[in-house]
Amino acid sequence: MSTIIGQTKLLSILDNFTLANIPKSILFLGPSGSGKSLLTTYLADKLGLDIVKISSDITAEMLADYYQCPVQKMYLIQLKDFNENQQNKLLKTIEETSANMYIVLEAESEIGILPTILNRCQKFKLEPYTREQLQNFLIDASGPLDLIYTICQTPGQMLNLDTSKLSETYTLCETIVTRAKEATFSNIIKISTKINCKDNYDKIDFELFFKMLAYTSFKYYKENNDEFAFKLYLYLVEQQSKRLNKSIAKESYLLSFLSDLWEMSR
Repeated sequence: MSTIIGQTKLLSILDNFTLANIPKSILFLGPSGSGKSLLTTYLADKLGLDIVKISSDITAEMLADYYQCPVQKMYLIQLKDFNENQQNKLLKTIEETSANMYIVLEAESEIGILPTILNRCQKFKLEPYTREQLQNFLIDASGPLDLIYTICQTPGQMLNLDTSKLSETYTLCETIVTRAKEATFSNIIKISTKINCKDNYDKIDFELFFKMLAYTSFKYYKENNDEFAFKLYLYLVEQQSKRLNKSIAKESYLLSFLSDLWEMSR
């Protein structure tokens, strides 16, 4: 019996899979922290398969070795790490899997995935989590709960949430929404120094920043009927798919966004 919280429909499908009827290439789609890797492990354990992770530096020789391996294994590909050229290396393997290969790919969305890969996989989208389900993953209940459940919509996001950063992020985003019209271009661009675009975890998380900015801009628009706040919210929604594309350079995107923000506020 599964101890996984949520994903009941998907689990019922996975529970019916055997080595005889499972699709040779599966694609799990869901936002960060939604449990894609947990489901991959669950499925591999159920089928008695070891998991081999295929990284983005895979070579043709390594893929050939996997193809010829006499032991049945599950091969995991996390597409967030693969650009278009790296995905192209996988095409032949996904198109013509050997009898002993079972491939699972994971991605947050279909954005940035080659159509040729999408067409050769059976896709499974993870279900959204309810507030009741997410409560099981809340570590610090002393924070602003309504805000937490608005910003964090997956178990992983709940578990990784730093409530001190939540307050800091909210304050920054509220300042942007309410005072961007008065700020200089230099002041707007300096916001980039507060956001983590690489591995500086003392800074504000990149995704958290944009989620919070969308939340605060819409909140300020509703409360004050502010035209700039509404324009900013619509722009953030429009840009969401671009931000989900893992091939973009976060630092470059952030600077471009802040430049657009300044123009928008004039």
